[in-house]
Formats: sequence, structure tokens, C-alpha cells
Amino acid sequence: MSAVQYLVACWEQHVKFEKQDTGSVFAGRTRLRGIILASSGSAGSVTLQDGNSVTQFQVDVPAGDVFAYNLAEDGILFEGGMTISAISNATVTVIIDK
Repeated sequence: MSAVQYLVACWEQHVKFEKQDTGSVFAGRTRLRGIILASSGSAGSVTLQDGNSVTQFQVDVPAGDVFAYNLAEDGILFEGGMTISAISNATVTVIIDK
């Protein structure tokens, strides 16, 4: 298997969603594997909650910044779904298990 085939095989196990507003990202049990955050000019923030309204991930996004973060090991488990409960001045792309 070539390196490209390996990367494609790994990413076929995951799905990405890009959001700029609050609301549901995924309705079922899932794991956050990575996140890409982009400021929309001024400093912002993003808060992700599980289906029980428990905050699982919260981050500030510096003004004018774009960064990506891969979560180690098993990522962060979201029981009962994933929701963006708060977002300001940012675009978030989440990479989760299918």
C-alpha cells in the first residue's frame, strides 16, 4: 500500500463538517479526532457540547489566526451527539468518526 493509499484509507473512516453558527454537528455517538479553527477577523471562541449539554471542548481563536489540531489517541468522546453551543467570530471544521 502506498503512502497516498494509506492516507485515503485512514480518512475514509472520518468525516468533516464546517460550521459558522450554533447547532447540531452530528446526532449520534462520535469522537472528535481533529479541529481546524479560523478567525473571521477579530478574536473569537468555539464551544462544543455532547448530547447531555456537557462542554467537552472549548477554545479561543486569536484574531487573524488559523490553526489545526489533531487530538491524540482516541480523541474526545461525545455521547449522544455533538453540538456547537457557542461560536463567535470563527469558522470551525470538525473531523469526527463516522
